Formats: sequence, structure tokens, C-alpha cells
Amino acid sequence: MKLTLQKSACAFTLIELLVVIALISILAAILFPVYATTRDKARQTACLTDLKQIGLGLELYLTDYDDHFPGGLGIVKNERIWAGEGWAGQCKPYTKNTEIYSCPSDSRSLSGPFNFKVSYGFNANMIDIPGEEDDEHTPTPPGFPRASLNSPPRSVLLFEVSGVFANIADPREGADEGHQSGKNYSASANGLDNRLYAQRDWETRTENQYATGYLGGRLPHDPHATQFALPKGRHTGGSNYLLSDGHAKWSFGDGVSSGLNATLPGCYQDNRPPRTGCQDEFHAEGTEADGHQSTFSIR
Repeated sequence: MKLTLQKSACAFTLIELLVVIALISILAAILFPVYATTRDKARQTACLTDLKQIGLGLELYLTDYDDHFPGGLGIVKNERIWAGEGWAGQCKPYTKNTEIYSCPSDSRSLSGPFNFKVSYGFNANMIDIPGEEDDEHTPTPPGFPRASLNSPPRSVLLFEVSGVFANIADPREGADEGHQSGKNYSASANGLDNRLYAQRDWETRTENQYATGYLGGRLPHDPHATQFALPKGRHTGGSNYLLSDGHAKWSFGDGVSSGLNATLPGCYQDNRPPRTGCQDEFHAEGTEADGHQSTFSIR
């Protein structure tokens, strides 16, 4: 007898296909956030490394300038700009590399050969800012000497920003006659809203933004006209900082006290809780108070 073997068709049923698709969807939902978090952490680490490299450059700058921090451009074409603006151009000769001034997570860009992305701002409290009695022609003094800082490990030196593009290949960032500047100068600020300066005049604009998240627990007066890009920082809810002793760290924005220099080292932000001799609104916490991890104050 001749036997005939019949091939049996092997195929998935509709229910089996739906089960496989559901399993793939569940795995994707689990793994994609993990991948995204890992990628963000890698960028955060690269940014932190860049800040440390800039810190080494600033250390060399301090050696050459009698241990004084950069003061920024000061006077540009007979007009004063905000203290600290132009700090990156002053630091660049000591780092050689323009790429370390750009955070990998800073996605904003601007075309043009002189528009280098500068993702970090300088603490304006490091400079003895001219008072109201001075006119716009009064030169900005150099930065404070390092010895004047009460506790360098607690005082912020650099913080993260976005929307700033400057010609940091030029030590004067193109401010002098015959040189080409970028759209902005490298930024300076004291951590307060609408006090981040990067424009090539005396103004402040919301196109230049903090990438730190809200600082010091302060909420913007107008969320639609704020210089804070987002309530949270660009690195997993926080951002990176370079402290004045040269070490860099990550922190949530509400862990960093913002504002003008504290009157006394023991003052709390905005004098809350109150202490004798401390000033109220718009002042950062002193370096000996315990309300925040770090502060924009140098006292």
C-alpha cells in the first residue's frame, strides 16, 4: 500500500497574534523609558564633565588674574552691559575647546559662524555690580577675589541656561570694533526671574532662559513671561552646577537658593525665618544657613 503524507499548514491564530502584539507592547512600554532615562543620564554625565573642564579653565584664569573671578565685558562701545556678560570669552583661552560650553541636552541652535551655543551662565554675584548712583559709562569692576568668598563649596559659580549664542572664540566675544559678535554675549544672572542677562544691551529678554527649573522654591510672577524654560531642570528634573571651589554637582532647582548676595552668612532666603541684620525680598541664603544645598550668595 502506498502511503501519502499530507503536509499540515502551521499558522498563528488571530488570538495568538494579538497576544504576541500585546507582549511586545508591554515590553516596549517597560524598556523605552529605561532607555530614555539611560540616555538622559549619559548626557547629564557628559554635561557634568564639561562643567568640570570649564572649572579647570577658570582655575587657570584665576592664577593669571591675581585670584579674581572674571568680570565680563563691562563696557562695550562706550556703553555698560550687565556685569558678568562675556565671561565665557574670557575663559575660553584657558580651555581651548568651544564644544565644552554646549550641554548635550541643550537642543536649541542658531545658524551662523559666530553663534556658538553657550549652555552655562555665570553667577553675577561674583562681581561688585555698579550701584544706582553709577551711570551706564561706569566700568564694571573685575570679579571678586576668591578669598572674599565665605564658603566656596556652597556658592554657585556656573549654572545651566538655554537660548544663548555668543562668539566665544573671541576673548571679547566680538564686542570690539572690527570684530563680529554672535546674537548674544555669554550670560550672567543671580538666579532671579527676569534677571538673566545675555543681550548685547542693558535689557533682559525671555528668549534667554534658565534650564535649572525654578530656583530656590520661587514661582514666577507670570508663567507666560518667565525666563525659566520649565518648572524642572533639563536633566531628570534637575540640572548641573559648578561651585566656586571647582567641584560640579547635580541638584534640583529648589535646592539652590537664588537672589542677591545675603547680608550675612547666616541669613535665610528672603529673611525667612527672620534674623536681625538680614534683608528681605530677593536675597539668597547665606552660606552658613541650612535651608538649601547651595546658594547664589558668596557670603
